[in-house]
Amino acid sequence: MVVRKVHFSIPVECALPYSNNIKIYNDDGIILFPDSYSDDGAATRLVISCHGAGGTVTTNDSQIESQTLTKYLLANGYAVMDVNGLPYEFADEFGIDIRNNVGSPIAIQSYIKAYWYCIENYNLHKEVCVHGGSMGGISSTNLVLSGKIPVLVQTGFCPVLDTYNEIFLHPWSNGLPKTALSVIFSFEKDNDDEYIYDEVKVLGYNPINSKKDHPCPLLFCHSINDPIVDFETTKQYIEQAKRQGIEAELIALPDGKHEPQDYGMYIDKPIGNRYYNDELLNITVAIESVFSWISKYANPSI
Repeated sequence: MVVRKVHFSIPVECALPYSNNIKIYNDDGIILFPDSYSDDGAATRLVISCHGAGGTVTTNDSQIESQTLTKYLLANGYAVMDVNGLPYEFADEFGIDIRNNVGSPIAIQSYIKAYWYCIENYNLHKEVCVHGGSMGGISSTNLVLSGKIPVLVQTGFCPVLDTYNEIFLHPWSNGLPKTALSVIFSFEKDNDDEYIYDEVKVLGYNPINSKKDHPCPLLFCHSINDPIVDFETTKQYIEQAKRQGIEAELIALPDGKHEPQDYGMYIDKPIGNRYYNDELLNITVAIESVFSWISKYANPSI
C-alpha cells in the first residue's frame, strides 16, 4: 500500500499582539491519503488530527505521520490532516515557541482554512471527524466548539481543556505554552514582569468555561496518573457534556501517564485492518477505542 501525502500552505489572518492590527501569515499543513482514495470514486472520510506540543507540522514533516493511530486510520480508508496552527514567521516575530499554538484564534482559523483547502481540492466528505492529543485537545475542542465546520465525532488523548489551570498555572516545557498564551492573547504584566492571566481576553477559547453545548459525540482517553495534563479537568468536561445530553465517554486508564495510547496489552483481534505498508500495527485499548468511535459515526468506504 502506497500512502500519498501532500504538504500545503494556507494564509491565516493573525491579530498582532498588543496591537489592533491584523497581518496575514502562511501556515503549514499536511494531508495523508489512504490507498483507497481516488479523485473520482467514492468520497473519502477525513479525520483532522490535532498534534500535541511535542511536535509540529512543517513543509516536509509532521508529528502525526509516525503515530500508530494515524497509520491505523490510513490502513482503514480514512484521510488524515493536520496544520501547525501557528505560522512560523508569526512565532519568530513575537518570540513564541513554534510547537505551542495553545488552541488560539490563530490555530482555529488555520484549521478551518485547512479544512476548506482539503474539501475544495480533494474528493472528501464534507463532514469530518476530529481528534486531538495533549495540546491538540484544546485545538480540537475549540475547533469543534467554533461550529465553523461539520463534525461527526470528536476523540482525544489526555486533552488540554483549561487555559488557566493547565496552560497558565501548570505549563509544560518550562513555561513555553504560558508564554505563547500570554503573548497571543496580549496579557499585561505586573510590576515583577510576570504575565497576568485575563479570562476575558481568552473568552471563547477556554473549553472548560465554554457556554456552548458540545455539538457532537465525544470520547476522551486519559490516564489517571498523567503528570502533565490534569485528569480531573477532562472528567469534568465529559460530565458537562453528558449533562448537555451529548453522548460522551471518558476512558480512565489506571496507568500510562501522558501516553494513553501506549498503555496495556496489544489487542489480538482489533476491529480494523492493522497492516500498514506491510507493517503489523500494535493496537492498544486507547487506539482501538478512538478508532471504534470514529468508525461508528463516520462509516467510511474501505
